[in-house]
Amino acid sequence: MTATLPRRALLGAAATLLAAPALAQTFPSRPIRFISPFPAGGIIDLVIRAVSDDLAAELGQPVVVDVRTGAGGMIAAQNLTQSPADGQSWLLASLGHVVGPLLTPQPFHPVDSFQGLTKVSHAVSVLVVPANSPIRSMADLVAAARAEPGRLNYLRPGNGSFAHMATEVIQRAQNIRMTAVDYRGLPPGVVDLIAGRLDVAVLAEGLASGHVREGRLRALAAVGTTRALALPDLPTLGEQGIQGADVDSWYIAIAPRGLPDPVLARITEAWSRVLARPEAQQKLRGVGTVPSAAMTPAETQALLAREYATYATLVREAGIRADG
Repeated sequence: MTATLPRRALLGAAATLLAAPALAQTFPSRPIRFISPFPAGGIIDLVIRAVSDDLAAELGQPVVVDVRTGAGGMIAAQNLTQSPADGQSWLLASLGHVVGPLLTPQPFHPVDSFQGLTKVSHAVSVLVVPANSPIRSMADLVAAARAEPGRLNYLRPGNGSFAHMATEVIQRAQNIRMTAVDYRGLPPGVVDLIAGRLDVAVLAEGLASGHVREGRLRALAAVGTTRALALPDLPTLGEQGIQGADVDSWYIAIAPRGLPDPVLARITEAWSRVLARPEAQQKLRGVGTVPSAAMTPAETQALLAREYATYATLVREAGIRADG
């Protein structure tokens, strides 16, 4: 029995080598399933649809959106881990993918259980105050928060949301403390913010820009590594001298761990070609996101690992807990 093991191993290795070119030629053998963890019409869905036709043209198969909502994206992530590692199933992950398991234990690891494909784009948020607020700049906000720690309050539409995490990052970067006011979703919180019952909020660019232009809110800073597309004259936090607080709301394509190398190479080539196209970049800007240059799988995996480590530290040190 023991004498046959090396021979079996060699035969297995040889079969794998012989199958690799064939696998690259036959992939994809059916439509790509691109999982959206949030409802149709939301930003994740829009980003997927912005690139799906171009990806389909590159791969020779349709790219079909599969909506799997629930548990802040964890249902979708769990579904992906249960999918074959054949390259036919992807998911568009956002910040909640790394934060969710930090708040509620999951049967998977947000980095180690997945294969990063590429960063697709990121969205910029805007730090805003009511239009009639005496706070007119980031310097005013920091000074007011330091003068009376905890007096200023901010909109928190759920623990672990981007608005929550970004506000925590800003507070830690400036050593200030504000009080969170919890809302079930953004709409009622925005109403109270406009009315002056809240002092500050981090809002998605698309939501904030209209209120800013119409004079209902005042924008203090773009929250991200780039300026907001809709408010190009608004400086980022970093540009205003606030270091360590420029966090992005990113969108990263991932697949199950263990994709065959030729399949991963084919997917990487398709993404690289698509993200380099001006037409695809324009579509991504059209849904309110900043297009990314294509990343290698190794670069994408490293980015996921860095983000997970960053937010693990924040959750631990700030004592952030799951809702309820």
